[in-house]
Amino acid sequence: MRVLLLFRGAPGVGKSTFIKEHGLEQYTLSSDNMRLIISSPTFDAEGNEVISMANDKKVWQMMFDALDTRMQRGEFTVIDATNSKTSELNRYKELCDKYRYRAYVVDMTDVPIEVCKERNRQRPSYKVVPDSAIEKMYSRFETQKIPGAFKVIKPEEIDSIYGKKVDLTSKYKKIHVIGDIHGCYTALRKYFDTYCNGGFPADELFIFTGDYLDRGIENADTFRFLNSIAPLPNVNMLEGNHEIHIQDWGYEVTSKSTEFELHTRTDLERAGISRTEARQFYRRLWQCAHFAFGDNEYIITHGGLSCLPENLTFVPTALMVRGVGNYKDMLKANESFLNKTPDNVYQIHGHRNVEMVPVQVNKRCFNLEGQIEFGGCLRVLQITPDGNHIPIEIKNEVFRELTVTPDGEAAEVSTEQKTVAELIMSLRNNRLIREKTFGNFSSFNFSEEVFRDKKWNEQTVRARGLFIDVAKAKIVGRSYDKFFNIGEVATTKLDWLGRKLQFPVSLYRKENGYLGIVSYDEYKDDLFVSSKSTPEGDHAKWLREILEESCSKEVLNSIKNYTKDNSVSFIFEAIDPVNDPHIIEYDKRKVVLLDIIKNDVEFSKLPYDELCDVAKEFGLEVKDKAVQLDSWQEFMEFYDKCHENDYKYKGEYIEGFVLEDSSGFMTKMKLQYYNFWKMLRGVAFTTLRRGYISKTSMLTSPISNYFYGFVKALKESGEFGQKGTDLLDIITLRKMFYDSEEGKRFAGCYCDWDN
Repeated sequence: MRVLLLFRGAPGVGKSTFIKEHGLEQYTLSSDNMRLIISSPTFDAEGNEVISMANDKKVWQMMFDALDTRMQRGEFTVIDATNSKTSELNRYKELCDKYRYRAYVVDMTDVPIEVCKERNRQRPSYKVVPDSAIEKMYSRFETQKIPGAFKVIKPEEIDSIYGKKVDLTSKYKKIHVIGDIHGCYTALRKYFDTYCNGGFPADELFIFTGDYLDRGIENADTFRFLNSIAPLPNVNMLEGNHEIHIQDWGYEVTSKSTEFELHTRTDLERAGISRTEARQFYRRLWQCAHFAFGDNEYIITHGGLSCLPENLTFVPTALMVRGVGNYKDMLKANESFLNKTPDNVYQIHGHRNVEMVPVQVNKRCFNLEGQIEFGGCLRVLQITPDGNHIPIEIKNEVFRELTVTPDGEAAEVSTEQKTVAELIMSLRNNRLIREKTFGNFSSFNFSEEVFRDKKWNEQTVRARGLFIDVAKAKIVGRSYDKFFNIGEVATTKLDWLGRKLQFPVSLYRKENGYLGIVSYDEYKDDLFVSSKSTPEGDHAKWLREILEESCSKEVLNSIKNYTKDNSVSFIFEAIDPVNDPHIIEYDKRKVVLLDIIKNDVEFSKLPYDELCDVAKEFGLEVKDKAVQLDSWQEFMEFYDKCHENDYKYKGEYIEGFVLEDSSGFMTKMKLQYYNFWKMLRGVAFTTLRRGYISKTSMLTSPISNYFYGFVKALKESGEFGQKGTDLLDIITLRKMFYDSEEGKRFAGCYCDWDN
């Protein structure tokens, strides 16, 4: 939790001993330890071993950098230093103000100076300081006072800084715990009108679990209502992960959330809500609620915990706000909580509900995240002293239909249809999109900056394998809009998928080659054959070669006529183990028909059944539909199964799957084997170029370490010279490794990665 504990006292007074005896070492930043990290003990002119003070500027910079990092997460932190100067203490005060920390000073300056000097002499020789240094410290303690922002305690009062469970049994007859609101005022107001006669009875307690704004369309009304009730003595508001945007706005910082900046902030400003109100509101928020009520004990946080530690003060605020583990670990965390706590201890939280479970998760855990902003429900749990738990759900009828941009922000569904001419102008006006001309056609593709910095939007996701006859304002070839791996962007994280996937969901085997586009070139009366970016490179040439190897002239002519008559593009996965081997091994060159896409501004394609009919007509291999999943539970079961290291599809290691839901939304799932060997491909090629890799921390398994050693030995042998990366692809290297003495010990094991 947000607690900073400073010790004040001269060297030898007993600060470090006290910290060790009270189990605080793992939470402590020590100036002496920082000095020893930078420099080993040295010797003074008199031959005494001492801790060097020569690097103190760097020492204190390290101290405050580490402290700032800890404070960002709300980590309980102890500072083991003399803290004799008021200026030093004021520096801590600034950070405490910034991160909303409670600050304490353990004052040990009342230890007599002679006692301190004697204890100093008993310390290890390199820690002993001159008596004059201690005398200087004591003079500062007398003249430089502790700022009023710090609460001063004595060592024996240490327990007073820790959060304590409170007993609410005799104070309230009922407790209302209100879940995520997300700017949905009407549903919130309906709850209070229905169950509380529109008010806040003094003998009832109201606890809000966080996420008050964003995504809903009633943000200003929600804020005004919550801000008006926040000062009430029987209202407690916890901090959710979305509240950081309120703080940022209050302090004139641009939020990282597009949703907040474009929608929520606009709502607040138009309603005349001030930044001062935002700051004041944020400062009222609690980190958790921990209390007894009747015979039961309750812990309430926004994110949810996996246990109830003896001292909640030691738990980082980040865990309380965002929950423990990964986002999809909610069920696992609640099961752990159930197993690790007594039968009378209950947990209530909001924030995450990928599995879309009901309010009661298990016997003693409750989840109050009900997708209210998407037309779901406001969830509330009423608690009575006799242990009765009453779940209530209020359907939200006031919301905007949302989609999400690839950076995970909510956006209104757009029905606007652009003409090709309008599309050309918008693409040309976007500095993140590159246009290249090939005869009568221009290709539009997103820039490296977009890919590197993930600057995805409606235009950049479309500018991928898009070929336009600019003079005629006509699309002549187009691929997929850019879609992403599960977890790669916020829109494909499991929590978003759990909310937005429309079942049934179809999964198709993802082949491991490169994308090829085939359509009609009216100027040549021939097939237009291209990679995603160019019709003139090697990949386009190889694709044409494979098509000519696979199809007769009659079939190719039929494909040409089909693309011409229907104004479509055939999208192929081109597999070329001769010229372009990837990660998965294939025994021959081939093409797989992935989809037939209409050459329109808005993405649309043939249904799978029709695709199969066309493929059959032309004798083409078509993508393999692996499975259809009819529910989120089926999806999660399949997801967990296929992410095991030894998973094979039909007895083969594959790259992964492409998922398509019933609304046309697409994402892709890369499997462990593929990811593992793709990582090792980078390791191998770097090693063959320069003899080593700098980030050996990525080698987290036995196979990866032995493979690295094997490739280093190849490099050192000189057999492949400077062109090792030209001669050895990862498939060849993998075979060589498993045939080597190092690799034989892993016979039958092709992946041991815990990513």
